[in-house]
Amino acid sequence: MLKLAVPNNPIYDELLFNQESLKAKGEITLYRLSENECASLLMANKVDAALLTPFGYAKGLLDADYRIIPGPALLSESYTKAGTIILSKELKNIKNCSSDFPDDFIISIGKLLLGEKYNMFPEIEKKNQTIEEMIKTSDIVITWNGEDEGRITLDISEEWSDMNEFPLPLAFWVCKSEIEDENLLNTLTSLASTKKENRINEELPEGKDFEPREGKLSFSWNDDFERALEFTFHFLYYHQLISEIPAVKLFGRD
Repeated sequence: MLKLAVPNNPIYDELLFNQESLKAKGEITLYRLSENECASLLMANKVDAALLTPFGYAKGLLDADYRIIPGPALLSESYTKAGTIILSKELKNIKNCSSDFPDDFIISIGKLLLGEKYNMFPEIEKKNQTIEEMIKTSDIVITWNGEDEGRITLDISEEWSDMNEFPLPLAFWVCKSEIEDENLLNTLTSLASTKKENRINEELPEGKDFEPREGKLSFSWNDDFERALEFTFHFLYYHQLISEIPAVKLFGRD
């Protein structure tokens, strides 16, 4: 039985589409935890593979010999509503910024984009509140899935693609190099849905005649994903969120 760790976020549901079937067959045990906890379980050899963000992979590679499994993965391109920067309608000076998941990769990317594109450099305060509660007391909120009619928002994935001309890698399966078992890739492929992508179109309020934004979530590793990941590592290193640029080591190749 394979032990797998996955961040506890519904955005990864397509990669876990057949989980109940595989659990019933006794093929997997699934742990749904925070991004940091998933990385820690893999480092401690308590799971066979974990769905990691670029952060988790880069930081773990300093102490372990990791391999990326070139199978199901998650890539966000342009407007996807995955991560959102919400601006106060009365924003004049930034006094506070909050998030319900400040340690998550996409939240950190949102913070960096505020600095790169808008010369805003807020410190993020963690708040165990709903999005609506945070909006009432914060100048800026950075969160998952915060797009909503009536809010002033920036789509993190769209801002990233606009600035860098690359999609944003969100997560991919990682194991340690000593696990050379083709069954691992087969199981992870069986676990995911067969859907290759999900196209997202902006829903405009009635009466608006400008072009709706659009983007897509892709659910598999490919050459575009690898190039986007390499760029992301350079971006994170430039901002000193990681101490060195890691190699992209693939299971079965490197």
